[in-house]
Amino acid sequence: MAYGWISIHRKIQDNIIWNDKPFSRGQAWIDLIMLANHEDKKIIFNGSTVEIKRGEKITSLRKLSERWGWSITKVKKFLNLLSDENMISYKSDNKKTTYSIVNYDVYQDNENTKSNTEVTQKKIKNKTERNQKEIKKKQTIMSNNELIMSNNTTGVVPPPEEMDLDNPKLAELIKLYQDCGFGLISPYSAKVLSDYMEMYSFQWVKEAIQIAEQNNIRTLAYINGILKKKKAGTDKPRNNFKKKETYYRPKQEEKTKETRNINNNALNSFIEKMKKEDAKNGETKQV
Repeated sequence: MAYGWISIHRKIQDNIIWNDKPFSRGQAWIDLIMLANHEDKKIIFNGSTVEIKRGEKITSLRKLSERWGWSITKVKKFLNLLSDENMISYKSDNKKTTYSIVNYDVYQDNENTKSNTEVTQKKIKNKTERNQKEIKKKQTIMSNNELIMSNNTTGVVPPPEEMDLDNPKLAELIKLYQDCGFGLISPYSAKVLSDYMEMYSFQWVKEAIQIAEQNNIRTLAYINGILKKKKAGTDKPRNNFKKKETYYRPKQEEKTKETRNINNNALNSFIEKMKKEDAKNGETKQV
């Protein structure tokens, strides 16, 4: 005996293979299970409100006959067989046939049905949220494009492919540029920001705009200067520093002492020279 069960989506009933007629008895049995309501509901039948319970279905022998490719007699015999086997209960009149699957929960677990419904609803919700975000993103890009074009005072509009206005990162820079008080963006400014982003990086340009705003210097030239300094700093070679050379500088006392010694030597030489000249003059007078 087989245990456990598998989920079969009702969409299988639309498949060309499934609709190949005539149905087998097993196929007809599964078809009855899939046709049954998976939850309680009310319907309008013959001008009156009728409540259909979970696992029940209102149909007719004629509809089942057309659906399965059987004669009405064969359909009725099959329903009687299922009823005798305690697989369904049904009643039929000249207007309708109502059947109920016995132990419907065995074939269609209620908790799994709820879980599948919740999963489906969650998927739909997530898809809707993604679509709304995508729409909002496109609207932001479109509004930025319109704002840029409306703020064009130069009369010279760069080609759209050059401005790259559909780039979400550029759109973020444009918003930051305006939020930081640089003023309404122009086509030229948008093109410059796009060029900066290509030359350096999105993150560098973003930081440069923020630094310019903090320093209260809101110009493209200042942003460019920040980017150049940052690039120059990263391009400097590392571990290539020369050792600082030091020179001996004599202390002031040593300089004074040295000068004093030179002066004393000069004075002594002068005295010795005078003595020699005096001695020489004295010898001359005696003669």
